[in-house]
Amino acid sequence: MTGLSLLGVPIHLRPAALVSGVLSAVVVARLTQDHRTVLSIGAGLLWYTADCTHVVGHIFSSQAVGAPLDAVDFGLYPKSVYYENDVAPQQHIGRASGGVIASFTAALFCAFLATLVRHELIRKLITIAAVQHAILFVLSTLPIPIVDGGVILANIRKLHA
Repeated sequence: MTGLSLLGVPIHLRPAALVSGVLSAVVVARLTQDHRTVLSIGAGLLWYTADCTHVVGHIFSSQAVGAPLDAVDFGLYPKSVYYENDVAPQQHIGRASGGVIASFTAALFCAFLATLVRHELIRKLITIAAVQHAILFVLSTLPIPIVDGGVILANIRKLHA
C-alpha cells in the first residue's frame, strides 16, 4: 500500500505488518483473565503506536544529523529506508539512536503515566503500552547488524579503528 506518509516520510505498508499486532493481542489474551477481549484488542492496536514512536525517533534523528530517512517499509517490523547510505559513522550512529531513544522515553513515560491512572482498565492498557515500548527498546539495542544496536556498535568500531 502506498500513498501513506509519517511526518512527510513515505510509508510502504505490507500485509506482514499485521503479524506483530496479532501476536501482541494473542500474548495478552493468553496472559490475562479480566477484560481479556478489550486488553487483547488494545494490545494489538497499541503495538503500532510503539512501532510508530520508534520510527518517529528515527525520522527526527536522521534529519538532525543531516542524513534524512527516505522511506519506511512496514513489514514484520519497520525498516528504515535510506537511498543514500554512504554517510559518516557519526551520522549512522545518530540515525540509529533516534528510535532507541524514542522507545526508551515512551516506555518511561507510559510507565509513569500508569502510576497516575486510577481506572483499572485504562491503567492496564497504559502498562501494556509501556511494556511494548520497552520490548522495542530492548530488541533495538541488541548488537545484531540489522537492528539499531548493531548499527551503533559497528559504527563506533569504525570510529575507533
